[in-house]
Amino acid sequence: MHSKIALPCALLALAAAGTGCNLIFGIEPGTEGASSASSTTTSTGSGDGGSAQTTSGAGGDGGDGTGGDGDGGDGAGGSAGGTPSCPPSSCAAGECPVTRMPGELGSNVKGMAVTRDLVLLANNQAIVAIPKDGGAARTLPGTYGFGDTAWVTYSGGQLSWINWSNGDVLGISIEPPSSSPIQIAQVPLQEGEPAATAFGRIASFGDSVYWATQSPAAVWRAKADGSQAIAELVASSDRPIGVAVDATHVYWSDYLARQILRKTKDPLGAAAEVFAETNGNPTELVLANGVVHWVTDNAGAIQSKATDAAPSAPPFTTTVDTQAVAKSLTVDDEFVYWTVYMNSEGQGEVRRAHLGKGDTVTLATGQPYFFEIAVDCGSIYWNVNDLEAEEEGVVFQMPKPSN
Repeated sequence: MHSKIALPCALLALAAAGTGCNLIFGIEPGTEGASSASSTTTSTGSGDGGSAQTTSGAGGDGGDGTGGDGDGGDGAGGSAGGTPSCPPSSCAAGECPVTRMPGELGSNVKGMAVTRDLVLLANNQAIVAIPKDGGAARTLPGTYGFGDTAWVTYSGGQLSWINWSNGDVLGISIEPPSSSPIQIAQVPLQEGEPAATAFGRIASFGDSVYWATQSPAAVWRAKADGSQAIAELVASSDRPIGVAVDATHVYWSDYLARQILRKTKDPLGAAAEVFAETNGNPTELVLANGVVHWVTDNAGAIQSKATDAAPSAPPFTTTVDTQAVAKSLTVDDEFVYWTVYMNSEGQGEVRRAHLGKGDTVTLATGQPYFFEIAVDCGSIYWNVNDLEAEEEGVVFQMPKPSN
């Protein structure tokens, strides 16, 4: 995709860190995203501290998204083996330099997670590890040859992933490193049914992973250590995509029903509960600090709701932009970040707002197809994926603004 994306600062000798890159990406410092009008919907709470508990990647109906992660300690774009010390950024919102991470990353990149040292990327054939220190990207041994890797979740040193074409879930240890994958679970099928398809997402919590498939249309779970060969059915749903989990519930987005649903998990509840009605078709979910956050791709909405809010309470809406196709979101202690696949001018964007507020700003703008997004303590990462073409995968990195 490098042929379609604006060149990063690191490749242009004339671009100084800061405003030079800001000009390349066509942003004026501190400007808001296109049509980022805040909703007047009453907030029911939107946490703004601590690290993410679980997240689940998602994107549009049937082909896009992000990875999830976290078990109370490894949050959205969380780290393993302790949180690294990140020096404060010296750039302001809209002025931070954007660099392309080096390496051959394959094509049709989707799920992405970050560890202390690596960006882990699913490229439809394997998992690629991209060192944060600028080293060469490499295919993780033990991840090639199992089908079309699509969505990922990272927790407790283990990366787990779901295959698009059959719904199988596998895993591999990242810390300590291993080249021996784990066959976590398969989706049970009745005789005569077609193979499972899984453009739904995957999340982890405790000793288990949870994921969504579209054929059959359902949410599943299994032990992350591979001790449970056949997945357990959590719930059937119209078209589940995003998944997130906490100590008491599993949450999922239903694209067709325009709802966030949930079910108690230990013991597994008999019936699903409607947790929230959504503005548009919901895809990715992130659960952090007792708040569920989600994105709707066709309405460009970023919304959230506290897990202890009444089911009848409306969600808080950070923004609605019907001219922007929103794809992926993540959170940290202070902000929610999301990608715009394409805005009204045919460009991709990275946007940000304070948790529980509607103060949307655009942090980066480039050619279209901004896709999966992740963060760590000091940086924002996103990949580029044209869903209509098999083009080279690209990952960009930008320091978090100082303001």
